[in-house]
Amino acid sequence: MSLGAAMAAHPSPVAASAAWPRAAAALALLFVALVWGGILLRGTVPSVGPALGQGIGSTGAVFITPIALVAAIGLSLRTVWGWWFSLIVVAYQTTSYALFLVVVLASGDATGALTWLTGLLLLALLSVLLLPGTRRACTPAS
Repeated sequence: MSLGAAMAAHPSPVAASAAWPRAAAALALLFVALVWGGILLRGTVPSVGPALGQGIGSTGAVFITPIALVAAIGLSLRTVWGWWFSLIVVAYQTTSYALFLVVVLASGDATGALTWLTGLLLLALLSVLLLPGTRRACTPAS
């Protein structure tokens, strides 16, 4: 095997370390797309509302979108502030959404694909942020 083929088979440490923060940034953007997609789908096709279940409304989306975009930028640039900001924001949003789910389930309201997909996406984003590789990639080498 040539040296070039060996290098192509094994990504560089820099490329490998950038993967987790970029994955977290992509999940943050996917979260924003999911929230707005649910709002737009509910508005254009009202009959799918029961199948989608409860979700984040437009007021919440307007508030969440710029925060999530700042978090995604900070993570994609692999900055320390981006990691901390994202961790705080995602932990808060995940806790808030879990409490929302408790209320929805306790009240007997319909849950659907959107309800559970949003919660699952938040848990996935929080899990990726808590991986040691994500934090290591966002902190400068001392």
